Amino acid sequence: MSNQTDDCPEVNGTSSIDRSGCLDTDGDGYSDPDSTWNISMGADAFPLRADAWSDLDGDMFADQPNLNITDDCPNRFGKSRSVLFGCSDLDLDWIPDVLDTDIDGDGISNELEIASSGALFQYDPMDPNSVPIDTDYDTIPDALDDDDDNDFWPDTVELDRGSDPLDAEHTPFNQYFGMSTGFFYYGGLETDSKYDAEAFEISLSGLMEVVTEELVIPFLLIPIYMYVFFSRRQRFEQLRNDITEAKSGEVLFELEIKVNNLIKERKIKTLHGLILRNTIEEQENKIRSSSTHEEE
Repeated sequence: MSNQTDDCPEVNGTSSIDRSGCLDTDGDGYSDPDSTWNISMGADAFPLRADAWSDLDGDMFADQPNLNITDDCPNRFGKSRSVLFGCSDLDLDWIPDVLDTDIDGDGISNELEIASSGALFQYDPMDPNSVPIDTDYDTIPDALDDDDDNDFWPDTVELDRGSDPLDAEHTPFNQYFGMSTGFFYYGGLETDSKYDAEAFEISLSGLMEVVTEELVIPFLLIPIYMYVFFSRRQRFEQLRNDITEAKSGEVLFELEIKVNNLIKERKIKTLHGLILRNTIEEQENKIRSSSTHEEE
């Protein structure tokens, strides 16, 4: 080859496609890259393989088809090596992003990151710095985890009984007196401290739950009961006083109607109503007797 057409006159080479007369180790026609001629200029991307020579996206997977290093995504840089070669692999686990259940490699699956998102927090399954809180590191975000601290007690039960659902050392059984105060009984000699809705619970925590949940409502109703009781009593006393002070049958008649209505509306006890009616009759007799004496 003459010096006029030889791109590498100082080297005995056989390249003929990108350059002429340059070193071509694998003999595929493309020259080996050197200090003055790189892959982006057209040099052989795979100087030791005659069946591969170009790599447009620079990820070291060949553009040529049907090879064991053929790039399945030739126009996009990628390092995946499982199922698909040379495709986007954000977390560099060799699994292509399109098939990776955890694209960013933060330990939380794409599906759970999206499911954990809400109005206040939006988690990005393609950002390793955008990670939902996972207190017990079980790969289930707290927002979706029934047991955030992995202490074998459901969060709902812990919250209901006052223990910390984010602290594995703090359970309903050890929140009193700094010691274990209960267990779940399975029959025979078998017991366990782990929560089991199917087992029989014997614990101070369970007792406190019954006391606070089953009895607290009646306790709270006591003031209401007292108010109703004294209101009825006060109404009864006032009516009885009005009846005994009545001076005419017309007034007694109006009071009797009032008593009947209050009984229907349950604003006075039926027993009190009967007493008031008897009082009305007695007062009527007194008024009649007084009228008779005046006429005589």
